[in-house]
Amino acid sequence: MDATVRPLTAADFDAVVALDARIGFAVRRGYFEKRLQAAQRQPRRHLQLAATTDGALTGFVLARKAGGEYGDPEGAVVLEAFGVDPAARHQGAGRRMLARLEELARERGISALVTQAHWREHGILSFLDAAHFELAPKQILELPVQRLPVDDTDAPPPLVRNLREGDLESLVRIDERITGQDRGDFLKAKVDEALHDSAIQVSLVAEDDGFPVGFAMARVDFGDFGHLGACASLDTIGVDPRFARHGFAGALLGQMIENLAALHVERLGTEVAPGAFELQRFLQRSGFTPSQRVAFRKALL
Repeated sequence: MDATVRPLTAADFDAVVALDARIGFAVRRGYFEKRLQAAQRQPRRHLQLAATTDGALTGFVLARKAGGEYGDPEGAVVLEAFGVDPAARHQGAGRRMLARLEELARERGISALVTQAHWREHGILSFLDAAHFELAPKQILELPVQRLPVDDTDAPPPLVRNLREGDLESLVRIDERITGQDRGDFLKAKVDEALHDSAIQVSLVAEDDGFPVGFAMARVDFGDFGHLGACASLDTIGVDPRFARHGFAGALLGQMIENLAALHVERLGTEVAPGAFELQRFLQRSGFTPSQRVAFRKALL
C-alpha cells in the first residue's frame, strides 16, 4: 500500500523509538525526546515527518532549519535522522518523505538540504544518490575526546565558563567584529539551542577582565546522522580579533574537551568551509583529523 506522509506528532514518539531501534539495534529514547521537545518549543525551526501505511508508522524524518553553523552563511535544512521500516523499504516511503521535506523547505525560502553519512553506509549513500544529493564542499573533521596535555607555562590560563542567557549581546558584537555581519538572529537561535536543545550544556565563553572575548558553541546529542554513541558537534568558535593569538581559542577548545571527556562523550566533530584556512590550521594543530563521514548537499532553489 502507498505510504501517507504527515507531520510527526507526540503520539508517534514510542513508535519512532521502536522503529529506530529495529533499524539501528539501539534504543535512543533520550535523543528523540530532546528532538520532540525542541520542535514543540520552536515549531518553525523544526520539520518532522511521519510515513504511515494502513495507520502504522513505517518511516520518520527529523530535520531542523539551520544557517550560520561552521561559518556557513547559507540557510539550510539539516536532515538529522531518517528511517524506514526494513519491511517497507523500496516502496516509496523514503522518497515521499524527502519530497515533502523539500516542499516545506522551499515554502520557507530555504535554499538547500544538507546531511552527513559514513562512507561505508552503502544503503544511505545509494538513497542520497538517487535523491540527487551532491558532495558538499566542506570537510568534516573529528577529534577523539580525551583530556589534553596540561599547559605547564607560568602564565595563568584564560577564564572559561559556561554560556549564559545574558551573553547573547556580547556574542553578537564579537561575531560582528569577526565576520563583518550582524548575525544576531542566528546567534540568538544558537544560544537558545545550546541551553535548551542539547542533551548536555557544553557551550562556553572566554573572558578577559570580566568581559566576554570569545565563545564556542557546541551540541551533544545521542543520535544525529545515525550516531549511536554520545558525540558532540562544534558549530562555531570565535575570538574577538582584538584578543587574537592570546590563547583564548585554545583555552575554549581545551575546556570543552575536558568537559566532554568527563561526560564520556566519544568524539567532537565539526565542518570546515572551503577557504577557512586559518580555522583549519587551528583545528589540525589541536588534533582534529579528517572524518570517515561525508557531507552532502542538495540545492532546492
